[in-house]
Amino acid sequence: MGGYKKESLEKLLILIDEICSMDDNLWFKELLSEKFKNEELNFPNSSEIFKNTETIKKYLKISPELSIDYSFISHKLLRTRLELDNLRMENVRIDLIEENELVRFYNYIIYAFYQVEDLINFYFYTKYPNIESLLDHLEMIEDDFFNFSRSGKEMNVSDISIWHKLTAFNLEYFRGNDRFIGMNIDNLRKVRNESVHRCSVILRNKEQGSRHIYKFLKNSTYNSIHSDLKRLVQKISENLN
Repeated sequence: MGGYKKESLEKLLILIDEICSMDDNLWFKELLSEKFKNEELNFPNSSEIFKNTETIKKYLKISPELSIDYSFISHKLLRTRLELDNLRMENVRIDLIEENELVRFYNYIIYAFYQVEDLINFYFYTKYPNIESLLDHLEMIEDDFFNFSRSGKEMNVSDISIWHKLTAFNLEYFRGNDRFIGMNIDNLRKVRNESVHRCSVILRNKEQGSRHIYKFLKNSTYNSIHSDLKRLVQKISENLN
């Protein structure tokens, strides 16, 4: 088992099952079938292919260790996407092939933000199933640094900028001593908007870019980013359940 817990490997197999059962991922199923063409395959209920879990892990190039529990997400496709991005994120942390530490850290941040964006959209979609009620909520927020007014083109949650949604969430749940968590989560968005080259320039000379990004990149670690992401997950789980 390569030192991995049986429970974690079983989750990886379930994730592969879900991926292969989706019509949009038929290409992946075909590639996997070709890779293991000597095995008897019958997705999504095959068991023979899963005997060699280490080979599958190597082929997928992801760690089977989920670091965040997304079981509270009722939407199956979204939960699968969150878990896959979480696995990719953790795989970046243990990727010793990539020698450039900034590239590794940048990729870790990107996969972390993918989860943040999906979580925030899920939160507002679930809490405000009527788009009008969400727009009303955003327009009623009173804060010196937040201003939202509808354009008339907002048909669903995805039509609202992630900055507005994330800032609205942070203003509601990450205040006082927790405000730094919200700031760090928003910094993931800011780094996502930059390239790894731009982040390198900012680290060499903070005057060439945002001081907030410079400070974030200098002070953050894999563990601190994971901790902030986990707090976000906890807040959403608590307030939706």
